[in-house]
Amino acid sequence: MTGKAGALKGDLLERRFARTEFAEGSLVRVRHPVAHLVAGRTRTVTDVDVLSIDFDARLRPHIGISECKSTRGQSGEQDRLLWLRGLQELLGASRATLVRETVTEAGRDVARRISVDLIGTAELTRREQVLQHLPEHFGVIGDTRFKEQSAEADRQLKKIGDLPPGLVAFLRHDALLADPHRTLGALITLDEILTSGTVLPAPLAPLLAGHVLQALIAAALRAGGRTDTVGSEGTRAEIEQGLGTGDPHDRQLLRVAEMADTLLRQELAVLHRAYRTAGAAAIERPVPSVRSAISQTPAWLVTFMDLAERLRRRSPIARQLPQTVDLAVFDAALGADTWQAPAFDHLFSLEHRQALAVAVTCVERAVPALASYVFPVLDLPFRRTKTSTLDAGETNSTRHEPRPDTGGE
Repeated sequence: MTGKAGALKGDLLERRFARTEFAEGSLVRVRHPVAHLVAGRTRTVTDVDVLSIDFDARLRPHIGISECKSTRGQSGEQDRLLWLRGLQELLGASRATLVRETVTEAGRDVARRISVDLIGTAELTRREQVLQHLPEHFGVIGDTRFKEQSAEADRQLKKIGDLPPGLVAFLRHDALLADPHRTLGALITLDEILTSGTVLPAPLAPLLAGHVLQALIAAALRAGGRTDTVGSEGTRAEIEQGLGTGDPHDRQLLRVAEMADTLLRQELAVLHRAYRTAGAAAIERPVPSVRSAISQTPAWLVTFMDLAERLRRRSPIARQLPQTVDLAVFDAALGADTWQAPAFDHLFSLEHRQALAVAVTCVERAVPALASYVFPVLDLPFRRTKTSTLDAGETNSTRHEPRPDTGGE
């Protein structure tokens, strides 16, 4: 099928599959761009029709990619399967799915051989039979206010020369899949730009704030999962190394910087002794540090690590938090009401608010210029489901204040 009718049918298939993925607990993105470094420049090489991100009980991320085609018969079936398998390797995805109107036995055989899921609309319809309680359009899925305002935000972004489109694209898309140090580095850069006086209009500002909150939580989930392997201090050290060198596991550059600092201090000590021997008065001056010059450790890293550790302790709630954020900032905050559907009650408990409060505090400290746009999410009704006992040390004020100061520095 070609032309406008075919495109509309493909859009419908994407929305249907994205809806089922969200219903099963995934954070979902439709038409997710895939960027790749080519000749020193980041370029978009293709896109994923439906990107799904899940976190398991240990907060390890699992990525799913899906291609949705409204074609019948064998045309393009095996070619798309092979293409999808290659894209899965490029992205390091855990699973790949090809969704078509119809599937063939030849296609199923190839799919089995290369470990790609192949499903037709008949199978998709069976999955949808238990989703009558779920809205057809909500959050970032379907024809929503988010879609409308994102288009306007894209037009505004083109007129703002001080805000690099690549930085915004990273926070909107790539940060969901990136290592924590890359996301934190992007937030440091964004804060520097906004602190210098760049003013963002609506809807660009509130949408970007929502993406920042979502990116920060995705990074904290990954960091929380990493603490199982290297502990909290080890995870923090990896982030600091990544911020300074670009590689969280390569300390060579920092070791060289530390050696340079030691050598500089020693040489200055020898020079000062020589001056004192000659009768000159000592002049105390701070010694510059090469290591500090290349380090970008933000003061709010303490708050970020507090968030990561809290999420790891409450992994059942933490795994749901990306979905809660999507509905809070890309549905409720934009004036839509589908977030109130009973199907989403399990995403709005007091425990979700407690975790979200620490994340909002982290945004406030990392990018203060955008904080006012995320504060209102804490005023939503987070009493739609029963909750368990609070974390030790959390008080009633933490539950009721719209902007708690959790996670000290």
